[in-house]
Amino acid sequence: ALCAAAAVGAVARRTTASAALYGQASAAPCTDVEKLEISKYTITSSQPTADAAFAQRVLGSVDQSYGGDGSDDPAVYEDCLVDGKYKMRIRKQTIGGGGHTMDLHFPYSQVTPHGPLTVQYWDKYQANLNKESFATDVFNPFMHYSLVMYTPDLSYIARKLTNEGEPFLARRGFVNGQAYYTLVVGSPTGKVYEITSPRLDEGIVSVKDWSAAECPACHVPRTYNKDQLDAWWYDNFGGDNFVEREETTPIRVSIAVSSVDKVQRYWATHFPALEVSVWESGTAKVASANFHLASHDKMSIELEWVENGHDFGPMKHTVSDFVAYQESVKEEYAGPNIGWTAWYDRHLGVAITACPLDEYMKAWDAAGVAFHAHATGTLGDHAWTEGVESFGIEFQGWFDYSYQSNYAGFDFCTWNTDPHEFYYTIGEDPPAKPDPSAE
Repeated sequence: ALCAAAAVGAVARRTTASAALYGQASAAPCTDVEKLEISKYTITSSQPTADAAFAQRVLGSVDQSYGGDGSDDPAVYEDCLVDGKYKMRIRKQTIGGGGHTMDLHFPYSQVTPHGPLTVQYWDKYQANLNKESFATDVFNPFMHYSLVMYTPDLSYIARKLTNEGEPFLARRGFVNGQAYYTLVVGSPTGKVYEITSPRLDEGIVSVKDWSAAECPACHVPRTYNKDQLDAWWYDNFGGDNFVEREETTPIRVSIAVSSVDKVQRYWATHFPALEVSVWESGTAKVASANFHLASHDKMSIELEWVENGHDFGPMKHTVSDFVAYQESVKEEYAGPNIGWTAWYDRHLGVAITACPLDEYMKAWDAAGVAFHAHATGTLGDHAWTEGVESFGIEFQGWFDYSYQSNYAGFDFCTWNTDPHEFYYTIGEDPPAKPDPSAE
């Protein structure tokens, strides 16, 4: 049904809280003990179907088989039908086996604000950068936006991709004398994945060692050794035979940034219990941390934010330009407890369990952090935030209604994701989308 999501959740007036009312810098003592659990990697895509097909073929992902309302395909969401075309589409995958180790979602909204340079524009730009990188065997800085997957033996995947004519970069790095081989691949819309392994048969591909300009330590496991990662793969996919297998499991999320210092300040302010390390490798400065894996009580996913200072030569847009562009769209259309942008669909899904979401929203409001909360019925309570360095975080938890008395459901078919009924109930018209040209 058109905009079926609008009916989900409670309908009530949203308010913008004042910094005077909520004057704390963090949600202490909640943040002093908070354990962050990652469950999802969401990356907006102007071609959701093509990106899902690429993930299936190259990473071994599968269609998501849970969620939805029971009447629709949980792997496909389409909404906002206008002139025979859906303005909102999502393709949902799961990666890593084990039921649903992690979700991988590709949403594309033509309803929420993109700014003058659309998601499609940036997809094409990054895809062209990757095309040039594959042709010249040269890493580009946008490749630091990547989801990193593990397989016990890379040989089968390397042969398969070579036979299919799939372009990639082939690299090698070392940890305590152990070699790790990596294929860097790019989807039709420029999404980058690394597939890494301690094993690769000779003669399949030509491999180069990671150079100083590519941040060598960014591309090898830091938390677990190969035996532990092999065991994790076996737990997810069954058996102990990894030969001729294409399944992969996630081990790291890498995010390109313009400032590691900003990343460090963000986590120190809002989640001081998270242990964030700052280090250097080659030309890069890196902040890293481990998030617990929501689907497994013993494993963690590595997170890294990479500020690469190498001179990559003339570029129409740098990583800093991309970060600043998304920030500018947020400034026009969103803020604390208000608005939305299409760039919120580049985010991690992170569960928090120490305290209700309201405690964190009070702190974000006081600090000027942009966010928008929704009650999404059986899917739980969520607060979508700008995150840090323009890579968002969807915090998942529960409301205790101490920040405000009620929360709206989610509507994919309005510019700010609030159902129109939300405003009609209180006798107001829905807010118009801001028009930057009128300022």
